[in-house]
Amino acid sequence: MSESVEESAFSKLPTKLQETFFELAAIAASKISEILRVEESKLKGLRGLLKFRKVPDGDVGKLRVGVVDGSISPRLSERLGLRMGVYATSYMVFDGDEIISDNDDESMEAGYLMSPQTGSSLHTKKILSLLCTLLERDLALRCMKRYDVDLMLIDGSFYGFRTRCSEIKDKKFRDLGIEGVEFRGKNLEKGIDLVEEIYAKTLSLKRSGKVIGVIKRVRTAAIDGWILSRNWSPEETLNRNDRAILRALMKVGEYFDYVDLLGSKWGYLHFSALKGWFNYVKKTIRDLPGSQKLSKALEYVDNKLRLQIVTDLCPSNTTKALENEVFREVIGTRRIYVRLSPYAPPACIEFGDKIDIEWVLSYLRKITNPATGLPFPLDLVDENISVDRRLAMEFADEVESRLLQNPELDADNTYGEFESINPQKAE
Repeated sequence: MSESVEESAFSKLPTKLQETFFELAAIAASKISEILRVEESKLKGLRGLLKFRKVPDGDVGKLRVGVVDGSISPRLSERLGLRMGVYATSYMVFDGDEIISDNDDESMEAGYLMSPQTGSSLHTKKILSLLCTLLERDLALRCMKRYDVDLMLIDGSFYGFRTRCSEIKDKKFRDLGIEGVEFRGKNLEKGIDLVEEIYAKTLSLKRSGKVIGVIKRVRTAAIDGWILSRNWSPEETLNRNDRAILRALMKVGEYFDYVDLLGSKWGYLHFSALKGWFNYVKKTIRDLPGSQKLSKALEYVDNKLRLQIVTDLCPSNTTKALENEVFREVIGTRRIYVRLSPYAPPACIEFGDKIDIEWVLSYLRKITNPATGLPFPLDLVDENISVDRRLAMEFADEVESRLLQNPELDADNTYGEFESINPQKAE
């Protein structure tokens, strides 16, 4: 029997719309071709300005390595009365090439979040994401303690969770219709309770001397910010994130350290923010002599970053001393890019405190997956824990079926609560 071939989305459209989309694709390809030609010209000028180091090929011996990852439902289940999301987290432990955590019943955990459909879906998604991050951090600490690993890999940036925390930190979960948010027996009443739990566990991981973060989704544009700072001309920037730029410039077996380009006083977050906030910065430095522009621009950015980070992570009544500590902690994280595969972009790595960069790079050189450019252990745990986009809907279906079997509830009213928000389509 021949294998069935899934019908493409284009083929499901009316013929007229198919023709229209093919014409639009040709127009888009033409525009992108011109953008790429201009970009290649800019990259030629940049090649000689960035410094790349050789990845060491040291013998790290047989290591015990832990890796943790989590996943949330890409789509929330939206019903007439309820909104549901699910998340799952897992760790794996490798002793050399051998997986030694397969029989560990506590290596996987899952959870769910339920809120009224009338509330903000952005709030629900952010809280769901934070709950998943909290479980990830907690399992990473459990894994380190239980297996005494030499190195622990976490998925994502140490403080990547902070984005948009300010939107939920002062909100009471009960006011959002979210009941019973607790973790390890501790009741979390407000968004800031959740944020503080994640921050404390992240700090423990980062200061352990054993943890690195592997960032899959890179959004920083510090190289563009550095280009901008040389002559304040936005036309010379590439309008690409750092990994996209470095993919075109780095050879296999090289790594790039922001310190080599930016120095030690200002970090990559400062230069990335310089690019993002340039329209405001240029007003501040417009009338200054050239020798003062850069320092004043970065001081402006430093103040804005401080306000943003403190607003995201600190309670309203935080002392100045604690604000400074949190700010320095976030911006002081060291980040590099290492390219270990000709078939994939460079991997973005963050280092916890007291980590030997060359030792880690020697390890990564030996266990990188050529297909993804990422460590094999991270790819394996990601495959193990990825949440299907349909899972939240199926979870809601299971909840509904159990409620319909409850003789104490009115079946018609229960069914009504779980009807799709759009009567024309399933979720």
